[in-house]
Amino acid sequence: MKYVSIGQVVSAHGIQGDLRFSYYSESEANLKRYGTLYAEVDGNKIELKPVSVRRQKKLFLIRFKGLESIEKVSFLLKKELFVAEADLPELDGDEYYDFQLMGMTVVNEEGEEIGRVDEVLHTKGGDILSIGGKTSLLVPLHEDFILHIDTANARIAVRERPFLG
Repeated sequence: MKYVSIGQVVSAHGIQGDLRFSYYSESEANLKRYGTLYAEVDGNKIELKPVSVRRQKKLFLIRFKGLESIEKVSFLLKKELFVAEADLPELDGDEYYDFQLMGMTVVNEEGEEIGRVDEVLHTKGGDILSIGGKTSLLVPLHEDFILHIDTANARIAVRERPFLG
């Protein structure tokens, strides 16, 4: 089974086992719909069943079944939490999760390799692919710049513009 990180436990909150959680997404509804989360402990993924999820400013408070005290949740502090990739919500045909784009080979219009996706930047003006290679490029994730995204072959074809370097 493949797992995808969805955020990190920041700290405990109170003494009843609530954890302050930094969620990588904006969708509270998605976080609440996950029936099982996972944490890596001693190299193994363990299942965690959320019984309570609520927003607290920019973070979330999560409580898990069977972990109703600060002592019982201490092993989760600073840990990343994961979901099974199969549990992620379906996206529209032209939408992608960041993890799907990371590491993809980027080619220009002629099919020449430019580099690989190092990072997906989320800005107010839109999403941007950071591409590492012989030179670094920033390419807006927009139809004016992206010719094709081929997830099956892990390739992205872009229009190469000199002002993007």
